[in-house]
Amino acid sequence: MIIRAMFFGFLMWLGVAAAFRFAGQYFFLPEESLRLVTFLSAPVVGGVLGFVFLKLLGEASGDEGEASIGLALPVLLLNGFLTHEFPNAFPNLDVTLDATFGAWSLLFGASILFVGLWNTKLAPQDERI
Repeated sequence: MIIRAMFFGFLMWLGVAAAFRFAGQYFFLPEESLRLVTFLSAPVVGGVLGFVFLKLLGEASGDEGEASIGLALPVLLLNGFLTHEFPNAFPNLDVTLDATFGAWSLLFGASILFVGLWNTKLAPQDERI
């Protein structure tokens, strides 16, 4: 289950990275007023993609949280590399947007985890404090 979720997470990362590489200049704009909109889009995009991929995985009830970890792990690890190599990875974007991309990717990964944990259906005996 985890390996399959990590594979889907890698595919998700690959799609998002390709979108930023080839069309990021239309999304990440250097204007200060638009940065907030870009930044706040991360939880929405991550939540929707996380929900879709969790449904595609079709995990057993109670395993959604583990599956979301598998989805988010490649995204978080590989986006750390992309943030470090931002000017080389994204020559189409302004180099001053590296911090915005790093923050966006953290929110993106956290929203995938949140959606998975939110959708986890625990058995009554598991809901102990």
